[in-house]
Amino acid sequence: MGFAQNVKSSVTTCTMNQLYAAMDATITNDVCAEISDALEQVKRGEMSREDFETFKRDKKKELMVLTPHATFTDGQRQNKSAVPSGLSMYDVDHIPDPRGYFQTLVKDRCGELGIVMAHVTPSTEGLRLIFEVPEGMSLAEAQQWMSEQLGDASYDGSVKDYARCSFIVPRAYLLYIDEEELCKERKVEKLEQSENFEKSENIKKSETSENFEKISASDRNLRLFDLCLAEAGLKLEEIDQMGVYNWHNTLVAILSVGICRLMTQDELKAVLSVKMPNYAKEQDCQRLVSDFYKDYTKMNAPMSLRLRAIYAESVTGEKDKALTTEDVLGDVPPQLPRRLPKLVKLLLSKEPDVYKPACAMGIFPALGAHLVDVHFPYADHTMHEATFMTNCMAPMSSGKSCVNRVCEPIMADIKARDDENRKREDEWKEECRSMGANKQKPKRPDDLIIQIMSSDLTNAALVQKLQDAHGHFLYTQLDEVELFDQLKVNGKSGQIGKIFRLAYDCGYYGQERVGIQSVTGRPQMRWNWNASCTIQRGQHFFRSMMADGTLSRLSFSTIVTYRGMLMPIHGIYDEKFGEVLKPYIDRLNAAQGIVDLPQAQRLIQKLDKEAKDTAWLCDDEVYEKLSYRAVVSAWLRAMVLYIAEGKWSKDIENFVLWTMRYDMWCKMHFFGDQMHLQMAGEEVRTRGPKNMLDQLKDAFTHEDAQAIRIRERKKKSNPTQMLCTWIDRGYITRDENGVYHKTPTYLKRKKVA
Repeated sequence: MGFAQNVKSSVTTCTMNQLYAAMDATITNDVCAEISDALEQVKRGEMSREDFETFKRDKKKELMVLTPHATFTDGQRQNKSAVPSGLSMYDVDHIPDPRGYFQTLVKDRCGELGIVMAHVTPSTEGLRLIFEVPEGMSLAEAQQWMSEQLGDASYDGSVKDYARCSFIVPRAYLLYIDEEELCKERKVEKLEQSENFEKSENIKKSETSENFEKISASDRNLRLFDLCLAEAGLKLEEIDQMGVYNWHNTLVAILSVGICRLMTQDELKAVLSVKMPNYAKEQDCQRLVSDFYKDYTKMNAPMSLRLRAIYAESVTGEKDKALTTEDVLGDVPPQLPRRLPKLVKLLLSKEPDVYKPACAMGIFPALGAHLVDVHFPYADHTMHEATFMTNCMAPMSSGKSCVNRVCEPIMADIKARDDENRKREDEWKEECRSMGANKQKPKRPDDLIIQIMSSDLTNAALVQKLQDAHGHFLYTQLDEVELFDQLKVNGKSGQIGKIFRLAYDCGYYGQERVGIQSVTGRPQMRWNWNASCTIQRGQHFFRSMMADGTLSRLSFSTIVTYRGMLMPIHGIYDEKFGEVLKPYIDRLNAAQGIVDLPQAQRLIQKLDKEAKDTAWLCDDEVYEKLSYRAVVSAWLRAMVLYIAEGKWSKDIENFVLWTMRYDMWCKMHFFGDQMHLQMAGEEVRTRGPKNMLDQLKDAFTHEDAQAIRIRERKKKSNPTQMLCTWIDRGYITRDENGVYHKTPTYLKRKKVA
């Protein structure tokens, strides 16, 4: 075998002493330890799989390498100068327990299979076998032979190049070695694929071509095709009426997304016979599909994040799954969707995963502050504006300021204008102060739009700034939500809840004064804000706002931390980031008038149905009351993203569905018990609402339902109304004997969830 200090170094002949020295080297152990630590971060959710693959690829370049297939006459890893060693390497990638795989399937067959060395790969997620090439076989044929011996249909067919190298791992990763056979001199010739091998492959292709018509396209594979078509930026309409040249390019675009990784060649051809029936009959189509599977598809390579998301969606239908009570009542908040709208993905790209949910909720007050005179018609024919007030409640020292970091580049253009107008305002004040008491004071400029405000406002200053804004939103960031109490109305604090309610509804707010110098006015209250606090402080601050409609108008987020977690590393919001963000902000600034579209109205119905389903399954009044405006807020987020991105997308729908679920989880988790106390006057319960239908058997009686209501301490123990509602919503049926049965639709929904 050959040996090199790294993948770019010259190759020399490897000795056993050299091999063991490389395995025991500090660099080998340190690099593999770093890769192993990074994999643990992935498992803990601290590093994305995509980042891990990049990290692993870069670190492996520091490792020494073997070239098991050959040595090289000129010391360079290239096929033309290769001297075959008679050995080949076989990779079993992405298995959860490589050591267990070896012990169970390989260890007792090492002699039979000609294996001379076996070790765990640097990622610790794979197994590498170095074996003797059977006589008369080429590397490609030896690879296929080993795959047949191990029953591994999806082997890595690219490991057939004489120049292919193998990274050296620590001795602890070594599972088996036969030094004598490994060092044995073999006289072998370079062998290309034999004629029989080529014929075998051609026969397989011929059989595939003849039989693919008999394979029916499954619903899942048809859905995969549609997802990959959308990912390629294409539409289904008329793709089969474009002509061979455009057909070819369309299919190339779909294949380039990675659809070959998600179904077999036969399955794809069956799908094409449905989706592109005219092109599927062309030789060009058959050849193109075969080429992609043969030359461009590495079945055992890691999937990209996007491809994994497409696969997960095709299997679970995650994007369209119904909201379950577990989403709002579970121990952890709903997980952020894998695929995000482009703007959201950009804004979260600099933040660690632990902060992304809080930042995803926190960007909207800042985005909404860019909209002026933009109105959205709701399903009930009321008009709304982009009103967002978001509070992050999380443990002490959890990094709540992450929201401010993301919002600063969003507000950069507004801050620049504010700075200029503050300077003009200061100059006007200084001019007024320099004039005598009897002199005519200059008129206050009427275009001093200043949107970014502190919380330390007098009532008069708030009214003045609202008037100056001429319809623009004021915006505030607070690191402690209690600072809102600095705003006093008529000399009294504790009135902030009223202002929050007016701000959400864009209601009129002002004051009447008789003094000439006093501020008088009644502008509309447009005020978006982001705040944060600890969980205990937040529960105390909002305790008086739970039963009067204030809490339902606000949105909440949190940060889930744990002891011993590594320090999250933020990205840098530089000028390049600002340039990429600018087109989205420009579209928000340019928007005006009434904005509506059919997709948004359908989304309202979908959000409303999910909220009502959960409320009735829990029979929980608190959830029901809080969900009304949570639906409105989620819809408003969709409208803001629609304007910023310039088009509607399924990603927007999925994301805002998540925001509603997440917002409701936070509200029920932090305030559910206290709201029960305020709304019903009952003793605070130790847990949130529970799905009572899930607590009943698939077949149950009226008495069973009554017992559940008594156990859940409902005000009315009689379950008749609840049962009637469940029947009306299709959750249960009642037979002639008076026994209730859960419907197949409900049981299926529960199973999917």
